[in-house]
Amino acid sequence: MPYEPSPFLRSLPLFAEDEHQPFRKSARGAMRGAALLVHGFPGTPADMRPLAASLAAAGWDVDAPLLPGFGPQIITLPNRRHAEWTDTVAERVRSLRTEHDTVIVVGHSLGASVSIVAAHQEMADGYALLAPYWRFGGPAVHVLWPFLRLFFGRWRPLKRADFSDERIRQGLLSVIPGLQIDDPAVQAELRAFVVPTQLLNELRRIGLAAGGAARRLHAPTLVVQGVRDTLVKPDDTARLVERLPSVRRFETVDGSHGLPLPEGGAWERVAQAVLRFADEIASA
Repeated sequence: MPYEPSPFLRSLPLFAEDEHQPFRKSARGAMRGAALLVHGFPGTPADMRPLAASLAAAGWDVDAPLLPGFGPQIITLPNRRHAEWTDTVAERVRSLRTEHDTVIVVGHSLGASVSIVAAHQEMADGYALLAPYWRFGGPAVHVLWPFLRLFFGRWRPLKRADFSDERIRQGLLSVIPGLQIDDPAVQAELRAFVVPTQLLNELRRIGLAAGGAARRLHAPTLVVQGVRDTLVKPDDTARLVERLPSVRRFETVDGSHGLPLPEGGAWERVAQAVLRFADEIASA
């Protein structure tokens, strides 16, 4: 049964700012090639803008698409399928190849797993995987998932949220600027907000697909992982690296999950690693 968002959700201006829209950024100076930047979950191209600026300054033509069901389309996300995400990335790589001799892909979190799977359709010349998501919970979750999905059809992530917590407030305001968080009626709606397990199932499926497809990713690969990441665990990324056949470097940095963002804690290290890798691919 298709997911139907509540009237409250439909009324919100979700990801309404222009920064969340897909964008192209032209290279400055001598052209090195094209870089496709793929955002994570539940992100938007806004997350990739700092890295886009650095790559454009280094001579890369940057393309940052919005994955289907994200950004202003976020209320449709539970009805999306992971094939829509991989098809989008494969199509963008295919299109960039008509314009450039060299194409690299930089994927963050979910964007990394989508990029790995999409490479089966259209492979780029190099892949930079930042905090690559591929494992949905631990082994017990994989075994019990059919039962968990049956008995817990809807997940309420904000049911017990402390709306005085500044991290929660900033997170909500980044998605819905101007949200009246202290309004009791708004808090009641937020606590009632449900995430259908059909969405969680798609996240699980793309992770499984990425784990399998990693063994076939023969393009040169850079992997960067934050040691303080609590969403994509460093040990899981190390296991993924063992599956990837063409890893040039596996770098760990003193950062959290938001590696493409300055506030992620390791922005300079991440940007330097990506730019160095991009230069190697362009010079090959």
